[in-house]
Parts: sequence; structure tokens; C-alpha cells
Amino acid sequence: MGTAGQLIVGRYRLVRALGHGRAGLVWEGRDTLLDRPVAIREILLPPDLSETARLRLVQRISREVRQAERLRHPHIAAVHDVAEENDTPYVVTELVPSRSLDGVVSGDGPLPAAEAARIARAVLSALTHAHADGVRHGDVRPANVLLAHDGRVLLADFGVSIPATDPAFARAPETGDRGPRTYLAPERAAGGPRTVAADLWSLGATLHLAVTGRPPSVPPGPLEETPEELRAVLTGLLAREPRRRIDAETADRLLAEVEPPAPDRPVRRGPGRTRLLTGLAAGVLVACAVGGWAVLRPGGHEGRAGTGAVASPVSPSASVTSPASVTSPASGRRLKLRWHTSGAGWRAGVPRGWTREEGPYSTSWRSPDGAAAFTVEVTAQRGTDPLAALGEAEEILRPAAKSYRRFRLESVSDEHGPAADWEFAWIPRKASARDHLAKGVEYRQYRRVISTGTTTSVLTWTTPAAGWDALRPTLAKVLSLFRPA
Repeated sequence: MGTAGQLIVGRYRLVRALGHGRAGLVWEGRDTLLDRPVAIREILLPPDLSETARLRLVQRISREVRQAERLRHPHIAAVHDVAEENDTPYVVTELVPSRSLDGVVSGDGPLPAAEAARIARAVLSALTHAHADGVRHGDVRPANVLLAHDGRVLLADFGVSIPATDPAFARAPETGDRGPRTYLAPERAAGGPRTVAADLWSLGATLHLAVTGRPPSVPPGPLEETPEELRAVLTGLLAREPRRRIDAETADRLLAEVEPPAPDRPVRRGPGRTRLLTGLAAGVLVACAVGGWAVLRPGGHEGRAGTGAVASPVSPSASVTSPASVTSPASGRRLKLRWHTSGAGWRAGVPRGWTREEGPYSTSWRSPDGAAAFTVEVTAQRGTDPLAALGEAEEILRPAAKSYRRFRLESVSDEHGPAADWEFAWIPRKASARDHLAKGVEYRQYRRVISTGTTTSVLTWTTPAAGWDALRPTLAKVLSLFRPA
């Protein structure tokens, strides 16, 4: 069993134990490489396992966690890594200051139908995303639904469902009527495989607990104790026969009828953390994070919703608050700028004569020769840790770039909120016509992440390294003029 202060695989430090569950201990930890807090699940394997059985079980856990690592979604607690130290596997995930749904119901009582529907829809969207990527959760239950202090709803424990059904853990004690097996679909409890339908049954059982304070009986009894507006979705999800259960689309429609309409938000949402890796080999990343990468739902193109470019020139007397590397003397002359006001509410000073390009989740301006670009992405994502976001971006970029050189990666002062800058150079491993990148040419990029109370902004400036100094004064001005929504 681990101890506070222990360093796992030379990287993850155990800080303090947070709780003990069926599979072992959950620790608050620290990723010493990226200097960020993490949650570390120490999986305590049954001591009487043979060496062959232990190796097989560790391999299964590692394989499951690796599958879960690729999931990037606003309602999924991110899975970062799996490691093994002294024959014990450790699963490293996002640390979410939160209360579990289980704990909230135990302490405060059942939830109103509308609030329970809101939470269930968030969990359903996480499951739908995972299912589309070929990943099944296998252990959906109230203890794994986290109600974060910042308002997010997150489904946790992707990748660690094995202890819920594996015979090796069969002697581990349940917790009253709320143990893991209580929320397994009937076919799963009978030894069946993880399936989409089984995850949906477990979601129904979780919703039942949320509104009644108790899990459903198996087979489910009459639902008179449940709120009338939720009976249709509960009946559909808790059908004993998998083929008779409603699908995710039907469940979402029924839950949406109960959930109160969300207020209009001025900033669009994007489609998930995976899309923030778009253009990784090219180095044109538009990335942000909440304890990792930003996780955003699909949305429209903000620029097409009314991004009128204001023709009035940017005042040359505006203050410049830029980092040293961009404000140092350079031979280039600053380009003339103009204001661009987005329909989503943010404002940027952009070079005159550069062509605006609307991407699925961002707006870019490209120089006449196509070599240089300035990209803005503003997302309705709060709670971002800018430095941690860029640190993770760097870790992902390194193996995908040739001759990578970092010039800075640091927190900076910004009047709008916490911010960090990352400046680096790299050579693309292959050409990209879409991003106007040539093979064998060195490029340089400056990226700033700004976190406000309600949004995260990512500003990305990319040029060939040979033209960096000439455009540096323009970069300095562009950074100083940006105004989030």
C-alpha cells in the first residue's frame, strides 16, 4: 500500500488519501512533470492471486485505461495515465474538487426532477461520446458521478470498471445497497459483457437513486415513487431485456423535456478535447484546459453569426503589455491593424490585408503570402489552468515535431484573468496544405491562454522562423489589444 510522499514511477507523488473503495485507495496526488494536481487510484490487487493471474489482471486494467485515455469530453473526468510501481497499478486522472451524486443524495436528500434530469443528460452525453469511440464505461453509478464545485457534472472512473465484476475482487465488501454491483444491468450482473445497453441501464439506476434516494429493485418494481415526469425515461432505461431499452437519443429527448432550458450563452461550445489536437503535427494547436485539455461540446461558427469587421483603425497609442521576447527591439515595422468584433462578444486587433478564415471552432487571419497566421478561439469554458494546459500541449507536441525548441512556457500577467504563454519553434514532419506548412521549414509559434470567470481564450501566432523578427512588433500589439467576451 502506498504512503504519503511516495513518488510513483518517478513522476506522480502521493499527497494524501482521499478515500477507500472496492478497488483500493484514491489519493490526491501531484504530477511533478507538469506541476499540476491529479487524482491517483491505487488498485489493491487481491493478495492471493497467482503471478499469472496478477499479470493478466494488470494487463486488462492497463488496456482498459489506455482506451479511456483518448476520451476528451466536457462531462468526462480525464484519464491521464496508468503506471505500475512495486507490482501495484496506479491510475492517474483529473482531480476534480467535487461531491459525488451518491454523497449529495445521502447528505441532502433526493434531487428535484429537473435537477436530476440535468445531471443525467450530462452523464448521458459523456456515455454517448465514449460509446461512439468504442469505449464502454461498465461501472456507471452515483459514486462515479461528480458534481464539481465549479458547476460541472463529470462521469469518473472510465478505465477502472474491472473491480466491479471481476471475480478476483468478488470478496471485496459492498457498501450497503450502494455498492458497485447494485447499479449493474441484470445481464452484467450475470457475467455478461460491457455493452451500450448495459451502461444505459446503469444510468437509469443512477437517476432512480437521484430522485428517490434508493437504487431500483431488480427486476424494477412499480415506479410510483418516482416523479411522474421521469417515469417514461426510467421505464425505458430500466427495461430488463437489453433489446427493449430505449436508446441514448430517446433518453436524451425525454430528459430534455424535464430539464429546464439553459440560458443563452454568448460564446459557442466546441466538440471535445480531441479536436484541440487538430493540426498537432503542424503545430497550429488551439488548446486550453481544465486540469488538462478543454472539453467542449459541438457548436456553430461564431464568425458566421455576425462577426462584423470594424473598419476603424486600431489606435497606435494603445498600451502594449507583452512578454519580453515579443517587445524586444526588432528590425520589422508593425503592420497596420483593424478591429474585428466577434458576434460572440470578443474583440481583436488584426493585421489589415490579412484574409479571415473561419474554422469549425476558431477564426484565423492569414498573411497575403499564406505563411503567417493569427488564430483566436474563445470557448465557454471556466476554471482553466492556463499553464497546465500549455504544459500538456507541449508534452503532446514533442513527439510529433522535429527539432522542437522551447523559448518560454510560463504564467504571465493579464488584466483579464490568469494567463500563460508558450513560445517555441519546430519543423513539421510532413507538409500540410491546409495549414500552409512546408516540409523541412522551421516555424515559430507564440500561444497565449487566458482564463476569465466564464471563458477561455486561446491566441495563436504562427510564422516561418525566418520571418519571426519582422512580424514580432505586430504580434506584441495584437496580444495587447485582445479583449475576451
